[in-house]
Amino acid sequence: MISRVVAAFVFSLLTLSVSFGWAAETYNGQVAGVGQVQIELLEQGTPVFPRRAKSYGVSGSVLVRFSVDAEGNAIGAVIVESKPRRMFDRSAMRYMETLKFKPFEVDGEVTQVDDILMTVAYRLGG
Repeated sequence: MISRVVAAFVFSLLTLSVSFGWAAETYNGQVAGVGQVQIELLEQGTPVFPRRAKSYGVSGSVLVRFSVDAEGNAIGAVIVESKPRRMFDRSAMRYMETLKFKPFEVDGEVTQVDDILMTVAYRLGG
């Protein structure tokens, strides 16, 4: 009896995820004259795990600050913090070039969004 209940619960979860799809990934940023806004990530590549980090068995992360231009491209990316230092920086900066956001509109006009923070995580599979 319990296994039927568990099966029904799992089925309902699967049905919900299919019905509603996945939630869009959003990030907070700033628009001049408007304040804090949320911007939606539409496309992204996959960060490349550096060979050196893989050979050392090291996981880490890079915190990046950037802007999104009127076309939805990530621009002006700078590294705020990386752990371990400089191990994943180059990969994270290349990853930033793969991002595509939904252009943000204010009063019907697309505008740049600034001061967006994103953590690019690198985890070794276990």
